Amino acid sequence: MKRALLFILMIIPLCLSASPSTGADATFTLQGIISGISGEPVKDAELYLYGTPNTRRPADFISPKTGISGAYRLILPKAVYWGVARIKKGERYGPLMPGDRHSGEPVRIDPDSDAVLTLGFSVADMQELAQKREKERDDLLEISGIITRDGKPAADAYAYAKTGKIAATIPEYFSGSADESGRFSLKLPPGHYHIGCETEFPPVVTIERTQELDVTAGKLPVAINLQLPLK
Repeated sequence: MKRALLFILMIIPLCLSASPSTGADATFTLQGIISGISGEPVKDAELYLYGTPNTRRPADFISPKTGISGAYRLILPKAVYWGVARIKKGERYGPLMPGDRHSGEPVRIDPDSDAVLTLGFSVADMQELAQKREKERDDLLEISGIITRDGKPAADAYAYAKTGKIAATIPEYFSGSADESGRFSLKLPPGHYHIGCETEFPPVVTIERTQELDVTAGKLPVAINLQLPLK
């Protein structure tokens, strides 16, 4: 009897140490500030989280909208996520449209052993990004033209330019939204680009949807007309 009791007492600690993680250990808190391009906190922003880098699908988690402090906070299962901050003018769901503000390329979020992870995001619309880039560089050359849809001006579209190979990454350069006549203006440093246009964000960048263009220093402004792809 004594031997049996001793054997049981020896086993109990082993069972306790092998027990699964508690709920608290399996979660972490993600928090931070969502700000504008000048560093000011923004209201009504949301953080969209995805389990993969593919953001062209419904998000796995969405934070509540930020208040005037720009602060967000989420308690999440521990996993690797990709996050994008957004401010949408229209419906909460669906693709971003010109005029909506976003944080650009998805940010990889890995809590590892952290119980609390603080991460800030900065959101801007395409026009703000273009203006900021123009202020930072003096070697930009203007690309302009007309964007059409079925032969008619597309005032809700924008132009983009991507360097290097066509890949599943967001283009580096964007114009603002085209005006009522479909005219756009895009300023680029010298280089080789794939130029395209779209109404939703992020754009689908493929060989078929873009034109290749060399922008050379010292040359006159380049005019190029773009046509929205058929749906």
